[in-house]
Amino acid sequence: MSASTLESGAYEYRLNGALTPIRERWLRLRREGGGWLITSSRNAPGVELAVEATADAGRVTDFEVNWRGEGQPGITACYSLLPDRVSVMRSRGGQVTERREIEIAPGLQAPLLSPLMRIFAGPLIARLLENGGAGAVIVPDIRDPQAPETLLLPLLSERQAELMDADSALLVEGVSVPCRRCSYHGDQYRPGTQFWLGANDVLLRYEWRQAQQHWDVRLRGTG
Repeated sequence: MSASTLESGAYEYRLNGALTPIRERWLRLRREGGGWLITSSRNAPGVELAVEATADAGRVTDFEVNWRGEGQPGITACYSLLPDRVSVMRSRGGQVTERREIEIAPGLQAPLLSPLMRIFAGPLIARLLENGGAGAVIVPDIRDPQAPETLLLPLLSERQAELMDADSALLVEGVSVPCRRCSYHGDQYRPGTQFWLGANDVLLRYEWRQAQQHWDVRLRGTG
């Protein structure tokens, strides 16, 4: 299987205006037969997160996510979108600990898979917009990094997206890039969270406020 297009980049995270040590790199290959192969890794103090996924028509169909917390056994979860269900297998320290099957009711839209990393956010928001601005999303649980018994298990929630400005522009490393500015909320994302989507639905930036925290995440070093 060969790839016809290679894209790569990284996201930097600012918290309340200050640059953080969090770095999130990604690479995606567009296959000649269609679809994408996508890898992404996030390094943050005390935690390493890595994802490998396949996507078709802007939807993630399969992914594996690996979590390595300081002083903890590695945790891995594999998610697969099947015609009638989403299958999840989770392992810790190399041993399978959980198997979950989330059924898709006949006639209902399949939930969107969200593998945590920012490179997947743009296509997910674009699909929600295509579906009328709302839909079910499945995301691995990382709400409590100190609870290894629940880490990476599936969370199903309803998410909403709205197109705020179809003809926006954003400076990316000194270059004005045309984009769409969207809102996205549900679960931890409260109304007012903004996302900027560029070509191929790549996320260029997002802003998220929570309590006393103002996160500003921007794309850097595309190629």
